Amino acid sequence: MTKKRRLIYQINMARHVMMKAMDSVCINELDTSVVQLTALMVLNEQKSCQMKDLAHTLMLDKSAVTSLARRLQDKGLIEKMVSDQDSRASVLTLTLKGRQKLQGGLSLLHDANKIMNEGFSESELDTVSKYLDHLTDVFSKRS
Repeated sequence: MTKKRRLIYQINMARHVMMKAMDSVCINELDTSVVQLTALMVLNEQKSCQMKDLAHTLMLDKSAVTSLARRLQDKGLIEKMVSDQDSRASVLTLTLKGRQKLQGGLSLLHDANKIMNEGFSESELDTVSKYLDHLTDVFSKRS
């Protein structure tokens, strides 16, 4: 008999529980949420970023990114400046404090990945990664 899979439910629950736990750890250890930490990672990789590009990368709407940027700016983790190319646009960059916060966050994410990988072979993890990439690709074309 084939096992009935409830993949949408399972993926949703796994994501919800994982993000809730990660958010709790990040807030307790870093006084920064997972979303804030993710934004710092994006800004670190891109060196500077317009708010619309950050919204696209994080899959958030503009108002959510505006609030996110304000909170990060209030914490002294980013700087917000007017773009040289478009005076209507804002460019975000990491501050030294933001880079330091990110280093602590990367350590937490490394630990979380270690926990997530426990009990699985490299081959199994490759399959899971391939499956999640497939879902992202298939459903991003439908939205």
